[in-house]
Amino acid sequence: MLEILWLIMAHFIGDIALQSDWQAKNKGKYWYVLMSHSIIWATCICVALVYIGRFEYWKFFFLFGLHAGCDFIKANQPENENTWWHIYTDQCFHFIQIIIVYIL
Repeated sequence: MLEILWLIMAHFIGDIALQSDWQAKNKGKYWYVLMSHSIIWATCICVALVYIGRFEYWKFFFLFGLHAGCDFIKANQPENENTWWHIYTDQCFHFIQIIIVYIL
C-alpha cells in the first residue's frame, strides 16, 4: 500500500506542483508544451517506480504517450460549465496508468 502512495504522490508532484499555469493553458495549443509536461510527469512516476523497485524502460514510454494523449484531449475541450467533468476523467485515466505500471 505504501508503494501506491509513493506513486500517487509522484503523480500530484508531476501533474500539479510542477505544471505551471502557462503550461496548463498552452498544452492544447503548442505540441512542445504538451510534450514537456508529459515528460516531466512520466519522469516523476518513473522516479517513484525506481524507488519502489518496479521500474522498466517501457513504462516511461507507456506513461508518456498515454499522458500526452489524455492531456491533449482534455486541453482541447471547450471551457464552460458543461465540460468541468473532463478534469476528473483525465485524472481517472492517469490513475489507471499508474495502477497498470505498478501491477505489470
